[in-house]
Formats: sequence, structure tokens, C-alpha cells
Amino acid sequence: MKMKFTYDKLLLGFGGLTLLAGFVFYAINFNKISTARAEIGQPGSNQYEPIPVPTFDENTAIWPNAEEQAPGELYDVFTPPAIWIDEKGTFIFESPIDDLPPMPFGVYLSQLENELYRIQLEGYVEEDFNDARKSVLLLYDEEKKKRIKVRVGELVEDHEFSVYNFTIDRIKDSNGITKLAIVTILDLRDGRRIFLTHGQRKFKENTTVVLRSEEDISFEIKISKNPPFEFKTATAKYILEKINLEESSVTVRRLESDDIESETKKLFIKPNNKSKNLPNKSLEPKPNNTNQVFDFDF
Repeated sequence: MKMKFTYDKLLLGFGGLTLLAGFVFYAINFNKISTARAEIGQPGSNQYEPIPVPTFDENTAIWPNAEEQAPGELYDVFTPPAIWIDEKGTFIFESPIDDLPPMPFGVYLSQLENELYRIQLEGYVEEDFNDARKSVLLLYDEEKKKRIKVRVGELVEDHEFSVYNFTIDRIKDSNGITKLAIVTILDLRDGRRIFLTHGQRKFKENTTVVLRSEEDISFEIKISKNPPFEFKTATAKYILEKINLEESSVTVRRLESDDIESETKKLFIKPNNKSKNLPNKSLEPKPNNTNQVFDFDF
């Protein structure tokens, strides 16, 4: 028991000496530690040098123009196309922009007023295949509604014309021989020579084109001058370029402006707007290679 007590005292004394030495060391170096801490907060005292932040030059991005995805298909950056597969397994492209309704043309053909010339060639009878002038000509007076049987050189006073000449040209082609028969008459009313072709209706020179607008029901224009003829509506300018009496149509071009694209259309008469003066095409004589014979009242 006495030795254990002595051993505990030695440990306690050694611990006290160690603690006392620590206090003495801290007291001796206190001033040096305070000075070092103060120097760390001063500029330039840091032992690590700052690394500068890298800088980059400003670049401007240039977006390329959109290219065709497929023939005729062009898309912007933020307008993805609608793509699907049809029953044949083919990819079909459709642009969202194409869903917009098309811009209306603005005008339509309401009437095409044109009167027939008063004398028409309905047929002929060849008596001498070597001399067409000896043929019997079968004419028709549209005003008097009467058929006329006449020869070259005759004067027909009741119908105010004389027969000047008659020719038949035989044209060879892949289908055989086609006859082109033309009679020349002298109109006694105005002294003009008129050419009448077999198988074709002869019209007067003056034609009246009537155009209207579905957007503006009050708009109507009648054009009696030969093309080209320029006119305008409240929204666009147009040019009447061509008149086709055989198919009852006109060709009209809409001129380009700030917000309107140029467009050319062939306009046909609407069935319920056909002029009463326009002849019925189904009743017109058809060109052929045979002579036509009619019954005439004398």
C-alpha cells in the first residue's frame, strides 16, 4: 500500500510539471503568434498568389438560312415539319405554314359578251375537185335566221354581201388529209372583206369582258378594249392579258405590291353567269373532211 501511494504521487507530480511547462511555452511565444496573425490579414502577406480569371472575346453567332428538307419543303428553326408515312411507306412532309388559307385572286369572270357575225359558213358542195370556185356555198344569216345558197361572184342584195372568193386547202398530216375551206365575202354595209372558215364560228371584233369580285360585291368592270388592258380594285391592280373565245376564258395577271404576290390565272365563265349572246358550243359545226348538205327554202 505504501509503494502504490508513492507511485501515484510521482504521476501527479509529473503531470503538474508538464502542465506548467506548457504555460511557460505559451507565455514566451504569445507575442510572436499575435504578430503572425496580424500580418496574415495585411495585403501582400498571403503566401498564395491569386490566379486571374480568364477572359474570352465576344463572338456573334450567324445562323445559316434554312435549307430544303425535301423538294419544295422549307422550314424555319422553330417550325418543325409534320412528318408521317402514307399507305405506300413514303415519308410525307407538310409545313405548318402551308396550313394558312390561300390568298383569294380577287376577281372572277362573270360574262364574256361577244356577238356572232351576221353571216356564217355552214357548209359547201364541191362540184369540181380541181376548182373550188365552182363549189356551191351554204351560208346562214344570223339576223334574218335564213339559209343562203350561193356561188363565187354572186351578189346577194337581200343579205347585203357578195361572194368574192372560195378556196380549199388540203393539208396532209399523220391522220390523213384535212381540208381547210375559206370563203371571202364583201360586206356591203361597211365595205370590209370578211373571211369565213368552215367549221369555225365567226365573231364580231368587239368583245366585252365583265369581271366582278367576290370580296367586294359592288365591284364590276366591263372591258371592251383589246388586251392588254390594266384595271384595279380596292386591293390590287390587274392586267387583262388574253381573251379566248373558243373556250370562253380570259387570262388575268395580278400585279405584285407590298403585301400581295404576283399571280396569273385563266378565268372561266361560271355556268350560271354565261351570257345569252354566247353561242352554245355543242351546236357549233365540227371540222371534218366531208361536205355538208342542207335543205334550203327558196
